[in-house]
Amino acid sequence: MVNQSDSLAERSEQARTNPLADQLKEVPVIDMDVHTSFRHEEIQRDMLAHLDDPYRQEVEYYLEPGHSSYDGLYPTDNYNRDLNGKLPTELMQVTDSKEDIDDVLSSEFHVDYPIVNMLPELNMVRQTDKAVAFNRAANNVLVERFLDGHDNFRGLASVVPHDPSAAAEEVDRIAQEDQICGVFINSSGVKTPLGDPKYDPIYRAAEDNGLPVVYHGAAAPGLGLDFPIIQHEMQTYMANHALGHVYSQFLNLTSLFENGTPAKFPDVDFVFQEAGIAWLSLIFRLNREYKQRRSEVPLLEKTPEEYVRDQFYFATQPLDEPNDQRMMKQLIEMWGGDVLMFATDHPHFDIDNTEALLKFMGDFSEEERNKVLYKNSAEVFDIDVST
Repeated sequence: MVNQSDSLAERSEQARTNPLADQLKEVPVIDMDVHTSFRHEEIQRDMLAHLDDPYRQEVEYYLEPGHSSYDGLYPTDNYNRDLNGKLPTELMQVTDSKEDIDDVLSSEFHVDYPIVNMLPELNMVRQTDKAVAFNRAANNVLVERFLDGHDNFRGLASVVPHDPSAAAEEVDRIAQEDQICGVFINSSGVKTPLGDPKYDPIYRAAEDNGLPVVYHGAAAPGLGLDFPIIQHEMQTYMANHALGHVYSQFLNLTSLFENGTPAKFPDVDFVFQEAGIAWLSLIFRLNREYKQRRSEVPLLEKTPEEYVRDQFYFATQPLDEPNDQRMMKQLIEMWGGDVLMFATDHPHFDIDNTEALLKFMGDFSEEERNKVLYKNSAEVFDIDVST
């Protein structure tokens, strides 16, 4: 059985042999994708204070001994994700800001500013009122349990796609919290892709509040709606996990361009998490389609790639793994430092560390490296790293 803690320590130690690693002591590092363990009993008990009946009663029932949130409180799938305990999908449970986030990320990854999201997988909740209520409660718990008292922390406020007007109201409400720095949307299970004009109230609220919109890819139950073949016909979680993040992200990115969303909201930055960067070459395919069929996307005034380089950002995690590592370096060089943001994906099993990223950036200028490590995130999420 693989000991994930030992594996993490070994990878970190190997990565620190990188001669660039010492630079991490001199520059701030922003991690733009840090998760909590949303289904954990402690967090669910915090949710109770922010829920009314009947949803409060529903959570109370599943918190009773012998019950589990996986029994029906939240949608799930039937994959053997943990390989019978050999490969836990989380390295640890994240319920405490200091012990589970700050202490781990600062010691193992040189992270100074974690950007935390609750990752509440609510898109497949059938009842609109329930999804909206649980999402609001999750945002309150994010602020109270994970942000309050930690000045170096920032948080992404979740929204659900069920009712865009209610989502916009939630953005307006939670944006009043000083440490909220972005709007978080799960990319899978949205039924209608996220560029559709019906979601414009969310983007308008984000623009009005000066917040970027962050899309999170996932091999989640929502794929049963987006890509039923992946969820119901692929036989292994290996296939599901390889395809799910990229498919859901490219679906929604294409929808944004199809509907002219970046042109309609030129002051909004669009950030994509947890799909790596190898898939970005698909943007060149959008360029081709745009040049051939411009009449179908009249709101776009320039190529998708030009919009990407102006308004879009992509988390580096998970670092793709070609057999020839020079190809990974070429992928990073192709996009440069302008559109990439460092992320660990803590505490998931495919976590990345800062040194692992730096080994591909040896030929970059210090300025380009710093853009990826913190400058892009600092600008987009409005984080003052001088304090």
